[in-house]
Amino acid sequence: MELQEHKLKLQGIAVSPGIVIGKAYLLDRKRIRHIEKPIKNNKVDHEVNRFLEAVNLSKLQLQSIKDKATKAEVTTAGHGHLYIIDVHLLFLEDKMLIDETVDTIKSKEINAEWALRLVVNKLQAVFDNIEDVYFRERKNDIAHIAERILRNLVGREEDNIIEIDEEIIIIAHDLSPADTAQMSLNKVKGFLTDVGSKTSHTAIMARSLKIPAVVGLEMVTEVITAGDTIIIDGISGIVIIGPTPEVIKDYKNKKADYDEYEKKLIKFKKLPAVTRDCRKIVLTANVELLEELPTTIEYGAEGIGLYRTEFLYMNRKDLPSEEEHFQTYKELLEMISPNPVTIRTLDIGGDKFLSQLDLAEEMNPAMGLRAIRFCLKEKEIFKTQLRAILRASHYGELKIMFPMISGIPEIREAKGILEEVKTSLKKDGIPFDENIQVGIMIEIPSAVTIADLLAKEVGFFSIGTNDLIQYSLAIDRVNEHVAYLYEPLHPAVLRTIKHIVDTAHAAGIKVSICGEMAGEQEYVLILLALGLDQLSMNSMSIPRVKKILRQAYFRDAHELLEKCFQMSTAYEIEKYVRQQMLTKFPDDFS
Repeated sequence: MELQEHKLKLQGIAVSPGIVIGKAYLLDRKRIRHIEKPIKNNKVDHEVNRFLEAVNLSKLQLQSIKDKATKAEVTTAGHGHLYIIDVHLLFLEDKMLIDETVDTIKSKEINAEWALRLVVNKLQAVFDNIEDVYFRERKNDIAHIAERILRNLVGREEDNIIEIDEEIIIIAHDLSPADTAQMSLNKVKGFLTDVGSKTSHTAIMARSLKIPAVVGLEMVTEVITAGDTIIIDGISGIVIIGPTPEVIKDYKNKKADYDEYEKKLIKFKKLPAVTRDCRKIVLTANVELLEELPTTIEYGAEGIGLYRTEFLYMNRKDLPSEEEHFQTYKELLEMISPNPVTIRTLDIGGDKFLSQLDLAEEMNPAMGLRAIRFCLKEKEIFKTQLRAILRASHYGELKIMFPMISGIPEIREAKGILEEVKTSLKKDGIPFDENIQVGIMIEIPSAVTIADLLAKEVGFFSIGTNDLIQYSLAIDRVNEHVAYLYEPLHPAVLRTIKHIVDTAHAAGIKVSICGEMAGEQEYVLILLALGLDQLSMNSMSIPRVKKILRQAYFRDAHELLEKCFQMSTAYEIEKYVRQQMLTKFPDDFS
């Protein structure tokens, strides 16, 4: 604490860039406290009805919020991200949540509040075992839904964000999609939360609405008083409470500089990603949902480098039909056309969402029956998805990508099943792209070692750096005790990527990166020099990466990489790269 400059300075997770100065508005979003209460047998039906009424009221509230937000055009970023409320409405139809709570009330003869808490804890434990950070964060959506139901059970109304009539910064334990959907951008200038991460829905909504936000502050609701002057630095994750006039003046200057930088980025959105000495690299987007496509197009993506299909399987007991798959993929292609789309086949384990399948519990799900391994075991599920992908390929340029390939037998078996599906479609007279490109994700060390053999089997590689780094360095990137070892510029990682690229190019196929590393400005020159043909990233990162590329020379990038290869530790490399990027691109790194 530096009392001469401010009352308090906090460091959180920056999830939406920008700088804002304003007054704090504390929103009551703390969890409802409740205890276990036994109920008499003749009161069980009453308790079940009380729970179901709270669920129905929650549905009505969410639908009303969505309708009002749409009609009032509350979000100047449009209504694309109101789809997250639809996700919460789906949770309220989820049999695993609703039916199990009813069954728990009946079997244990306990109050609805406690039964709901037991079921939610059970569901969240399942999400904790998911390897993919994005999907693991969906456990927070269950928490939001449960809190809404609990508030309705105990009769506690929520603060109404839409009625705020002054410019403020919202401070809350957490914010639900319903909260952010009601935010008027004329009034809400930023927000801070105790919990959250870069992949939480709160963060996604903040980026969509372009509201500066910092999350994961732990106790921000305890240390801020309503009306406090707050500075949010959504670039560094710094929050200043009670700043002096000098600090406010300094941050006003920083805000002006940042706003000017953002204006400069606009002109890069539609320009080609090419260096000054004419080295071209394709920039595409990672996408989970169709509703993200307007933002993807707006930020100048040259296609979809990774479309995750897992969302189709989530929050349900039944399996998505072929028609459901097909309509989703067809709409995706039609929206992004004439640019290409790469669809990754199912990349989660069946034990997570397909609850009707009788699968054994696993000690280490991250390395167990998941991704291509699961699909090769459950062939009918795999064929349903492949059939829909092939049908959709008639409507645009579509590529198929198989995840978690560890050896030749897997890719050959997967391709064999694909050929079976092609034969079936021909027999049915259904048109599809008979020359559809098939690629694989390189994310397992064994795939790196035999990259030359795999390259003979497929049309392209896509490097999943998130898992490849984790598996190569033997660290769990979400374990706070070893997370510091997650080093994208580790000498082993750079040599691994170089080997993959060189091997692929020798075989005449292209290579992309679709991990978080692709969207970091600091790594742009390194990835360029490594010879990547394509980078796939969060849509909002595209203009920033493109700006660096268009100012760069490939020869400089090559020299930078050669120097890095002479260094022994990630620390040395990171320090050198950061210094070089600051020197070459002061506007982007100052």
